[in-house]
Amino acid sequence: MSAAPLALLFLAASLSAKPRVGAAEFADAVAAFRAGDYAKAARALSSLGQALPKNRDYYLYFLGESQFYAGDYGQAQAAFAGLAKARDSRFAALAPWRVADCLWMEGKRQEAGAAYQKLASGTGGDAAVARFRIAEMQAEAARGKGGNAAATAARTFMQIHVDFPAHPLASEAGQWAARLAPTSPGEPGRSEPSPQERLQRAATLSKGHHWQEAYDELLLLPPALPPELAVQRDLAMGMAKYHARHDYAGAAQLLLAVAPKLSGEKAAFAVFHGARALSRIDRDDEAIASYRMVVAKYPSASWAAEAQFRAGWLEINRGHFRAALPDLRETLARYPKSGFADDAAWYLALAHYLLGESAPALAALANYEQVARRGGEDASLRALYWRARILAQAGQASETRRLLHECAARAPFHYYALLARARLRELGEPLPAWALPSRGLPPAPLRDPVVSRALELEGVGLEVEAGLELERGEPGIIKHQGKAAARPFLLSVYPRLLAFHRAYKLAEATGEAVLGDTRLFWEAFYPRAFARAVEHHGQAAGAPDLFVYAIMRKESTYYPFAVSPADARGLLQLIPSTSAEVAKHLGLTTFPDELFDPDTNIRLGAAYLGGLLRRFGGQEALAAGAYNAGARAMMRWCDQWRGRPLDEFVELVTYDQAREYIKRVLGIYARYRYLYGQPLELSLFVDARYLKDGFDF
Repeated sequence: MSAAPLALLFLAASLSAKPRVGAAEFADAVAAFRAGDYAKAARALSSLGQALPKNRDYYLYFLGESQFYAGDYGQAQAAFAGLAKARDSRFAALAPWRVADCLWMEGKRQEAGAAYQKLASGTGGDAAVARFRIAEMQAEAARGKGGNAAATAARTFMQIHVDFPAHPLASEAGQWAARLAPTSPGEPGRSEPSPQERLQRAATLSKGHHWQEAYDELLLLPPALPPELAVQRDLAMGMAKYHARHDYAGAAQLLLAVAPKLSGEKAAFAVFHGARALSRIDRDDEAIASYRMVVAKYPSASWAAEAQFRAGWLEINRGHFRAALPDLRETLARYPKSGFADDAAWYLALAHYLLGESAPALAALANYEQVARRGGEDASLRALYWRARILAQAGQASETRRLLHECAARAPFHYYALLARARLRELGEPLPAWALPSRGLPPAPLRDPVVSRALELEGVGLEVEAGLELERGEPGIIKHQGKAAARPFLLSVYPRLLAFHRAYKLAEATGEAVLGDTRLFWEAFYPRAFARAVEHHGQAAGAPDLFVYAIMRKESTYYPFAVSPADARGLLQLIPSTSAEVAKHLGLTTFPDELFDPDTNIRLGAAYLGGLLRRFGGQEALAAGAYNAGARAMMRWCDQWRGRPLDEFVELVTYDQAREYIKRVLGIYARYRYLYGQPLELSLFVDARYLKDGFDF
């Protein structure tokens, strides 16, 4: 951990003139707990009741957990019962659940069951565990009796199996239901989920993005189903295949076949996603025909505007710029107020430019500015930069230079401003100078009980927990201390407590207009987060640390526990399957939950990023696009658009997300280079050669 700023050292000293009682011993006990030596931790903590006078809830939490895992359930129950009384603690909701767990482990089933019953519908614990315990009690009560008692237990287990299909206890619950079923009369004790329940399990798995598991569940349905259920199955199977990304052809076949059995919005949904699946496997003619079918059959459906746009967009993606024009124009004519009108207007302008038609390109660009006027800085700078490019194409050199200078000066670190600088450099024009932000005055220390609590936790090695407490108390600190004093202080403290995400969010909410152009603001907004791990693993992997930070900011805004809809995890948003392949390459064995550990996540993410940089010749734009969309996609774009300059290449990247990702990452990287290294000057040249061997996922 870096040395504390002078103001914070003064604050820590001012809070207490005496050393904290047992601070070092408490830190050692927590280290033993985290190492799995629960007996040692429990013994040490039992004698350290005064170590955290401002954070007794943390003392009780670690004491109770240590005692529980050491097998001393009675003592643990007492600690958790005490913790439950700390109503303002972050552990207050968890404590009653842990009391119930202690009662269960002590064999006090009736008391535990009553506690679980009370907690099962609440928050703070694991509802599946509570319901499983209740079902176990029902099964014990039914032992030797059979009949309705066993049927009740079987139904409870089956409902757990249905309601929590991704939970570790789901499979065991299903096994319990099957074992109990033969002892119960009739339908209530069936040993298998009903078709409706399997559909429900699949829907829950899909909602949690467990696409392959959802598909596997649907395969267990009987072939002969009532027509309504068969339609539900086929639609669900098609979408599971689509989202799993392994069998787009199968997804398209299922979705397009089931669409005629649906009506209205659902039918449009099926055809649209069937078309999307076809486009993912380059069956573009079929995809375009299906998109046009959505518009023709369901013109008022919520998917119609996007379908109309994508029919033209696919033509752009395969280089058929003139063929794209009718569908793009039709999007603007039929759906002028839709969310796809601005994209249609933009690609209309780009298509004319790429066809060498400057006058219609300028007219289309003017229309884009009108349609996308709510697009903010991104849309404005895009229009400004490309107006300069179109005028250059038309031979208007003087106006081109003027617009490029305006673009470069308006927002110096924006992607389009960086392109404008590159074009000006190419023309031999002088470039605007970079000016670093001022240091500013260090924030004054705050005397606040929440701050003193956080510093006490930091003093025993609980930096992350200190950051959490500071975040929980942030509104009160700002209210009591005032924004002018509190915000700069918090921005200076959060990074020291590894709460980089919270510092970023506070800086974002506060804004440069309030904090001024100071390094405090910039370093909170663009921190060297988890610097030791980034610098160590980045250097070993050949991934520049500032580029790793840029990817981290774009992926998670420095939040170690971030999870995406695609189950990407942690700081660098690694998919478990991808991280497993990278770990294998490094000779490591990792588990998905380890991706929430900053060091593990950074080690694997830096290795992956370094491999992509090597594969694409150290070109950050290509590596960033490959990090988002995969190396195979970037290789395809290199083959398709080789010879084009960077500005055209990026605009022609097929995937929406990857295209914008490249722009964002380069803008972020430029800011990191401005703060901590040499300013970034983009090269317009794209070397489309790449290594054939490397990370392919």
